Amino acid sequence: CIGDQVCVIGDGDTGYGGLSNLRRTVEGYARSGLAGISIEDQVFPKRCAYAKGMEVVPRDEAETRLRAALLARDELRARTGLDLVVVGRTDARRAVTPEGGAEGDAAALEEALCRCEAFERLGADIVYAEGLRSREEMRALHARLRRGTPTMLAQVEGGADGKVLSAAVAGDLGFKLCLFGVTMLNAALCAARRVARQIASGDSHPEVGRHLLPFKELYASVGFDEVYAWEARAREPAPSRGGKDDGPSAQDRVGNCL
Repeated sequence: CIGDQVCVIGDGDTGYGGLSNLRRTVEGYARSGLAGISIEDQVFPKRCAYAKGMEVVPRDEAETRLRAALLARDELRARTGLDLVVVGRTDARRAVTPEGGAEGDAAALEEALCRCEAFERLGADIVYAEGLRSREEMRALHARLRRGTPTMLAQVEGGADGKVLSAAVAGDLGFKLCLFGVTMLNAALCAARRVARQIASGDSHPEVGRHLLPFKELYASVGFDEVYAWEARAREPAPSRGGKDDGPSAQDRVGNCL
């Protein structure tokens, strides 16, 4: 729905199960046309990074999970030519330990940095530490990694991590990718509430061009024009092939699959 000019990195969570499930997830994402997949170290089932009670698996298990994702990607590439960028993500900075105690800030940061170093050693294409809380922590991350290792920064407006940094500032700090994971959701909800309140007030209606798209633009944006064009092509008689061989029949193709 977004065309072929945009690269999409899919959130692979924990891989949705064991190592074999993770392999299936990697292959499914690649076959779906995604450009990348992120694999993280939370326990399964995972939680939102901002949810209470989030836990991560032990470091060795996190390494095994990422190693499996990379192996699955490499084997898929060799077998089919399909490829994926693999993002190694750790949530250790925010996590509550499985034993139940909250990690101290220094210990939690150190564990996150150690996991990022491990992900880099394993060959992750991008390293992602969720929940870094300051520019100092961001600089600490890059000081622990090799200079050329791509890193990703995720930010949420109004979150506990302070002011959102622009992509340019994040780049100056060393990040290669900037993720604004809920910005569009937040903007859509904010706009819907604003329009609903205006309608409910009874005083005026939201203005086209200011609060609303012109109907023709809305119509095109949701795909009606493309649908009509496709239906028109479907109704056209098939062009004559001038007696040329049309190739195997439908029955032959089915037989070849059986």
